[in-house]
Amino acid sequence: MASMKTLTCLIILFFYVFMYSTDAEAQKVKEITGIDEAISLALENNSALKEAKYDKLKADEKVSEVYSENLIPNLTLNSRYSRTFQKQVFDIFGEKYEVGSDNSITNTLDMTLALPVLGTPVMNGIRIAEFYSKYQSENILSVKADIKNNVKKAYYGVLLARAVVEVNKMTLENTKANYDVVNARYRSGVATEFDFLRAKVKMDNVKPLLSQSERNLEISKKMLSNAIGFKDVESIEVKGELEYDSTEVWEDINTMIKKISEQNVAVRQMKLNREINKELVSVDKSDYLPKLYVFGQYALSSNENDSRSVSSYRFFNTSYAGLGLTWELNLFRKQYKVNQSELELKKNDEQIVDLMQKLKLLSESAIIALNDAKERIISQKMTVELAERGLELANASYRAGTLNQIDVQDSELSLYNSRLSFYQAVYDYQVAKAELEKLLEK
Repeated sequence: MASMKTLTCLIILFFYVFMYSTDAEAQKVKEITGIDEAISLALENNSALKEAKYDKLKADEKVSEVYSENLIPNLTLNSRYSRTFQKQVFDIFGEKYEVGSDNSITNTLDMTLALPVLGTPVMNGIRIAEFYSKYQSENILSVKADIKNNVKKAYYGVLLARAVVEVNKMTLENTKANYDVVNARYRSGVATEFDFLRAKVKMDNVKPLLSQSERNLEISKKMLSNAIGFKDVESIEVKGELEYDSTEVWEDINTMIKKISEQNVAVRQMKLNREINKELVSVDKSDYLPKLYVFGQYALSSNENDSRSVSSYRFFNTSYAGLGLTWELNLFRKQYKVNQSELELKKNDEQIVDLMQKLKLLSESAIIALNDAKERIISQKMTVELAERGLELANASYRAGTLNQIDVQDSELSLYNSRLSFYQAVYDYQVAKAELEKLLEK
């Protein structure tokens, strides 16, 4: 009976250990089923996007802070207790009189509020904070566009690396099959030793290419994992094939280029930055004018000697309010500051023009690269089909004795290069498409 209980406990223990190890392994290896899932995971895990969102929250808090600082009175409470150890003594006709008290308590509540007129740039400060908050909102969109672009490139990089691995595997199978044919012909005395050695060297040369492509595949997976922002995942498995999808629908090319060059998020950010600098010019110019403010104070104080207990101190209060003015008259120094602000504004204008021109060139380059990749895909697909047929005929002709071994190897090399060129063209198409989608913020 005891042995049955022991066996039952061991079975339960084994079950829990197995389930735990399975769950742990599942967490270490993450499966990516497609590009949409990869992008969705990146938008959840990428640290750069989280940082951009925190910057936006800080900007919103800054807006509230500016409103509070400029539209709500500033209140300051001060409390002081002082003890007099040596009082001032006056001697009047031989009589000594002490001035002051042993204990002094003073409490004051001060209020100041800047008036949003003349040289007090209250509304300018509020607008600057709001522009900065909008800038951070645009920054979130910019970071998202960069993340999507980077994930797409990394994802298709994995598919390209895996396609290269498959090409090398098929090439190895072809060279091995060719080697078997040559070896059989060599042993039967039909093929020469030179053909045998050539076939073996060809097969052996493909093996390191396959190993290298497999290492490149692992590296590309790590790059994708990093682009997504995985931190607890040791490895990923990517589903899907590197395929050409020509179903995209684009606008008229000229309309698309104009939209990118004039409305891209980078242009919007630059224009917001210009608005901030424009407000700063107004702030600097306002320093020429006086600043008005209202102020007030309420004071509660008491002065008593030690002869009176603390509980019986006599407090009296005072209050007053007024209007204040400050005016800094260093006018020449202020002009230099205004000049610098205006020059910064002109610099922004040039930067916007330059950025729009660069975006136009980038969009044109992406469109050219996209169309070039499309043409290469179509031509290389036909080339691959011809190369596959050529290799079949070369192998059949070699077995029939009508072709040399070198012709077979030439056919193998042509097929190898054709397949790689096709997959490279598909990858270039997807990268160009991703770049164009980034510019269009899709």
